Amino acid sequence: MITRTLLRALCCPALLLVGLGSCVVEVEVPEEVEPTTIEVNETRTVTLRFARLDVEDFPLSIALADLEKMPEETLRNTWLLDLDARPLINNALNILVSTPDEELVNLGQAEFNMVKLLHLTSHSASTALAGTSMEPLIDLGETVDIKTSTILADLLQVEPNERLISPALMTDVVLNDLLATHPNTQWRPGPVDDDHPDGRYPVPVGYLPVTLYDVIDGFADLPIRFGPHAASGHPGFVSSTSGIQATTSEFGMTVKANINAMPYESVDLTLGSTHYLNSLGSQINVAFDFSDPDWMVVDGLVDELVIAEMTMKITESDEFWAGGTSRDPEPLGDSPVWSEVPAWEFEHIIMNVAVERAKSITAHETSYAPPVGSLDPDVPPDTFEAVRVSIDEGAWIEIEVNEDAINTAPPTKPLDELIPPAKYFWDLLIEIAQVRLHDGLGEGKADVELTLRDIPTGISTEALIDTMKQNVMTDASSLVDFAALLNDTSVGDPDFYYYRPRLENPEELQGDYLYFVTPMDIRNDDAGAKTREYSSYEQPGFYADAELTSKVSTRQLIDDDDSHEKVKIEEGDVLYVKDDEGRRFKIEVGPKPERNEIALDVTRLD
Repeated sequence: MITRTLLRALCCPALLLVGLGSCVVEVEVPEEVEPTTIEVNETRTVTLRFARLDVEDFPLSIALADLEKMPEETLRNTWLLDLDARPLINNALNILVSTPDEELVNLGQAEFNMVKLLHLTSHSASTALAGTSMEPLIDLGETVDIKTSTILADLLQVEPNERLISPALMTDVVLNDLLATHPNTQWRPGPVDDDHPDGRYPVPVGYLPVTLYDVIDGFADLPIRFGPHAASGHPGFVSSTSGIQATTSEFGMTVKANINAMPYESVDLTLGSTHYLNSLGSQINVAFDFSDPDWMVVDGLVDELVIAEMTMKITESDEFWAGGTSRDPEPLGDSPVWSEVPAWEFEHIIMNVAVERAKSITAHETSYAPPVGSLDPDVPPDTFEAVRVSIDEGAWIEIEVNEDAINTAPPTKPLDELIPPAKYFWDLLIEIAQVRLHDGLGEGKADVELTLRDIPTGISTEALIDTMKQNVMTDASSLVDFAALLNDTSVGDPDFYYYRPRLENPEELQGDYLYFVTPMDIRNDDAGAKTREYSSYEQPGFYADAELTSKVSTRQLIDDDDSHEKVKIEEGDVLYVKDDEGRRFKIEVGPKPERNEIALDVTRLD
């Protein structure tokens, strides 16, 4: 048990920083007596004192060496920003597409095939139709003397050698289908409150949550956080990383706070004894002067985050998936890829790439004349259609063949075998993509692992710090665990504490109050984990009756605080409360010993 005299001695560094007084020279520490659990019907008297030490621009500073000694869980729970992964993925794909020919030989077969897929054109696509439901298009082109690549180029409104899939388009889908479906990209840590009882906050699609631990550790655990996730079955998208250096040896972080530096004297009902509660948690949202450009200073970050080496992974299904055969159900059709293939697998990703690509294709139809000299001399060539290819606004493709045109050229197959089935654009592309990805490989053997080097993340130091500041300005509670470690004055696990409003408040607000603790008041242990679950409190607050049916506490706004259940007390008041172990207690307010003191008789009821 810490004595008040000793506590004042521990607070001396804060006093010296603001030039207020001197330390207590003589400290008497009586023999420590462990408090015991209060028994049923036992009454104990506790005296609480309120002390205020308001300081401005109180520096809370820490260096890299100090951060590295902090509990890992605290570092992991100190969220800094959500990193936009779009520049990272887009840069990686552009590097891949730009791989020199002489370096392609160093790639594995699956990776080499992926590069070819990203270079897919209408010309190369036409050579991958064999073995797909669109194979008849090859024979049809030969029959009417029209290049298959020409038909595809006209259909997709591109030049014959124009790439069909851009890195930017692929990036959009990879972010949505591969990254955003990983559970560890969906949530970030944050303080527990009424809206977030589990301490989890949503992360925008396409972003990766970054914590203080990531910055200190050089993002070393990305393959763990964004690797295979057993519970969801997600295979992950990062296999390995190395050489991501975010900090230099000069790294340091300082925030200037305007706070009451003294802890609150409080009561642990289970023990019926006095304890101390760090006051930062209740002040964190108003502790910083955001109008001061130097309220947060971060030094020693590298100029720009660059990943020296990263291996990204995209897995594929173990079987070949055919495109759909029906327009229904609209708007995507009946391909089993939509219902049976997880969003993060290659086949589903390609389907969505095609859906996005189809948005740039306008509805149109193109007609093709039969070979010169094959028509009746009396029929003008520009009035006879051999083949008509159309795509509508929903990307549904239909190919019609004039039987008279087929009769004028030696058919390679019966007419019904020359007409490709109608289908959506994505049903066409998924089959072509699977054929191209499996060149030289069997089904289930084309998982892609791309090792890329010197990938810019797309964020500068200035932008990183700017984003960190903006996030804290929006929700300063993200720094509460970090700040509490820098000014750790908590002792014990209290249920409520004593508070007196600032003197500038109206007269009707002046007086003595009891504040029931909130999730932010729960202290961390030496490993950085919460010492107890706030959900153990079944009925937080103060009541007028032993059955706890008439609550008298409210979340009245006092000194910028509207999160605590609080009640104003006077001599003779009787309150009832339940602790985190489900025990009920009666609190009787006794005579005030001093202006800033209260005496409470605490009786355990059950």
